[in-house]
Amino acid sequence: IAPTVSLSQPLAGASVSGNVTLAADASDNVGVTLVEFLVDDLLVGSDSQAPWQASWNASAASNGAHRIRARAVDAAGNVGSSAEISVSVSGGVSDTTPPSVDLVYPANGATVGGTLTLAAVASDNTAVASVEFLVDGDSLGQGSMAAQSGPWTLDWNTTALAPGAHALSVRALDPSGNLGTDDDTTVIVSQNLPQLSERYSDADGNGDHYDQAGWSGDFVADPDNATAGAGPSLSAYGYASSGSGCQVGWKTRYLQRSVTLGSNPQLRYSRKLDLKANINTSTVARFRVLIGSTIVDEQSVTYGSYVDSTWQARGPIDLSSWAGQSVTLRFESAAYANVCLEAWAKARIDDIEIANASAPSDQTPPSVALTSPTAGVTLTGVVSLQATASDDTGVVKVEFYADGSLLGVDQQAPYTWSWDTSAVAAGAHELSAKAYDAAGNVGSAAVVPVTIDGGGGGGGGSLSLSSQAADDGYVKATASGGSPAVGTLEAYYGLALGRGSDSKYNRALLSFDTSTIPAGATITAARLRLTHRGGSGDPWSGGNSLVVDVRSGCFGACTTETGDYAATATASAVATVPAFSSGEQPSSDFNATGLTAINPNGQTQLRLRFAQTQGSTAYLWVGSGMQAVLEVEYVVP
Repeated sequence: IAPTVSLSQPLAGASVSGNVTLAADASDNVGVTLVEFLVDDLLVGSDSQAPWQASWNASAASNGAHRIRARAVDAAGNVGSSAEISVSVSGGVSDTTPPSVDLVYPANGATVGGTLTLAAVASDNTAVASVEFLVDGDSLGQGSMAAQSGPWTLDWNTTALAPGAHALSVRALDPSGNLGTDDDTTVIVSQNLPQLSERYSDADGNGDHYDQAGWSGDFVADPDNATAGAGPSLSAYGYASSGSGCQVGWKTRYLQRSVTLGSNPQLRYSRKLDLKANINTSTVARFRVLIGSTIVDEQSVTYGSYVDSTWQARGPIDLSSWAGQSVTLRFESAAYANVCLEAWAKARIDDIEIANASAPSDQTPPSVALTSPTAGVTLTGVVSLQATASDDTGVVKVEFYADGSLLGVDQQAPYTWSWDTSAVAAGAHELSAKAYDAAGNVGSAAVVPVTIDGGGGGGGGSLSLSSQAADDGYVKATASGGSPAVGTLEAYYGLALGRGSDSKYNRALLSFDTSTIPAGATITAARLRLTHRGGSGDPWSGGNSLVVDVRSGCFGACTTETGDYAATATASAVATVPAFSSGEQPSSDFNATGLTAINPNGQTQLRLRFAQTQGSTAYLWVGSGMQAVLEVEYVVP
């Protein structure tokens, strides 16, 4: 049974300054052993006996609203949390840093119409309170963020605006009232978007017979040089033959491209057909025009033939059922025979036009690959799935699949997912991944075959262990490690890493109780997840690496001391933390030496340090407690 705990001081809505007494009432059936006080989810103090109190220096906090809560721990390790209250700090640190914000969709210079979704990304040294979208200086409304990693989005109906150029901007506000703006985007509003117009005359001079990019398929340039359009123009020629060498069955040729349709789309094109299927009642020759899988125009013969003696203008064909959608326009010729005689469908097309349509601005799918596990391996317990993904406009998420079923989604690189195979049937399985970009394009990874070993064992599991904030800290020293000193700003900013403004180099210590790993378990994977709390400059510049050292037990006395700066690690540089400037960031997976250094019988300490000394001030602050999590995966025999 978890303890009950409630905040008694300060009161909700209070205005506070200076040193503030935090107080709580706590009770439990077996006894409360610890009460912790958190401000904005950061541990600021604790008390191990009643009356449960701690002091918070609000003068080091930014002016404005802050959230306070308490949590109580009993002798059995159960944890209870209080309701959260909000207070207003005055006389604190003035936050003058505005948020950074970037409008990521639509692109500068884009032509837009109908309703589209605006998208922006924003970050701040404290928090982003709101993101507002504007057109020509007038507010369109505040965006929303569907996931913690963003982006901020807002649907915008452009139909009320006059055609022509309009200025789009976005501004982000933080809790202190600082405002960041991105106002360098101009779009062209048009409810009659540019026509798709294809005459196969090589007007763009690139050497192929398509005037516009984006076409694919196996139609070829027609050597007859048809002149159905205005002036000389090649036509596209699709010749589908069932074959005369007893190669019976369907044969198909096609030409297609993606288009985005406007509010009242209509298709026109010209064709010249030669269809032959006069062998018996089972032979077919046909020509089709499709939007997606729907036929919008066709000519078909069974046990017969059809010939256009001259070019035929087709249309207008109403495509309003797909108004506002991105669709695939496909021309297709096909023939079928069941004997050793030829049936054919010869189609020439030209002068393709769609009013109220344009090519989608982004038609390139992301590239994605599963990098771990590798093909053919045998797996057991909890397995870390890892993928890499890239896109010309950016990847918004990666999905992981097993045997075609979705396992999970990661919206931020590095893309990973923990897969517990203990409930999966033993034998062969197939893993895959899909990556999505902001335009909705999807890229698929190659399938990776693996084998699950049921083994009849105890299965596996995973743990997410928050650091023991009371034992966490950081130590600063000279470049040679001389004159070490324990840092004193943890309660206000976090744990320091890199070169500070005092020209000292900082290393952070994190402590974890890893005794909850089951006895006899084999640790199969581990990684450290950090939370960014501020910084200055880029401590990763010049190819620098933030590395993780592991100590089985403690580097010294478990609480942070000067000797921790250079104390010997059980395993050094077992993982790296990629550069990040906000939010959360997991490290790479620990190497094999790092896994064996984790102590399943008690305490494990991690030391974070940059592999090289920075030449100038460049540092970051990271969180502790619930903002520093050691993720451990294991199997039990």
